[in-house]
Amino acid sequence: MTGRSPAVLLPFVVVVYIGLLAPLVVVVAISFGPSEAFEFPPRGFTLHWFNEFFASKSFVDSFFRVSLVVGLLAAVLATLLGTAAAVALVRFRFFGREALETFFLLPLLVPEILLGAALYLLYARLAVQASIWTLLWAHLVICTPYVIRSVTAGLIGMDPRLEEAAMSLGATRLQAFFRVSLPLLRSSLLSGAIFAFIISFSDINLALFLSGPESTSLPVHLFSQIQWQGDPTIAAASSLQIVIIGTLILVVQRIFRLRLMV
Repeated sequence: MTGRSPAVLLPFVVVVYIGLLAPLVVVVAISFGPSEAFEFPPRGFTLHWFNEFFASKSFVDSFFRVSLVVGLLAAVLATLLGTAAAVALVRFRFFGREALETFFLLPLLVPEILLGAALYLLYARLAVQASIWTLLWAHLVICTPYVIRSVTAGLIGMDPRLEEAAMSLGATRLQAFFRVSLPLLRSSLLSGAIFAFIISFSDINLALFLSGPESTSLPVHLFSQIQWQGDPTIAAASSLQIVIIGTLILVVQRIFRLRLMV
């Protein structure tokens, strides 16, 4: 690659960034505008739509009692399940290991809309009513593979002789894992948990099929509001989502930078 290549590619990079970030900028700007008609650029500044958001029981419930709760539970449970699966796949050799690894990663290959329809039909066949728990189970299916990939990468980059040294000093295999390996996997665990939360928190494909009357997630509620009675309160809710997800992505980037520096 020549020295001129970065200069040649710069306009394309700028165009890509504009295409990705412009919609987010428009949404955030509208959420602070005084107009009720999604006016851009806004002619003033107001926090009225954020006040409307926190005054709306449906918005608050879908944000704090459904999306946030499901996202946090999915992140914790996916981290536990994904870590256990990653340790088994990396540290142990057994018949069918490659097939099992492929099985765990299948949700990344199947379109989420098809997965949502399949789970909806399964719940209907089992006569399971849609609730926050059906949504949580579905999110575990799509979140756990991200944790498995993140923890697997951390385990592969770790020297197994560290655990062997701990066991030679009297520690059991379990003690060596929790006292030696687990602290070294903190960045991988945190990255996987954050990705799991982001996937769950922003999901709409599964939630459209699996949300119940009392478990409507924020993306589904926003979708219904846009269809029937849109106002900039939608933009305010979207701005809060953008801030939360953007902050978590920055945290992940910071984690990876620290990992590279160590």
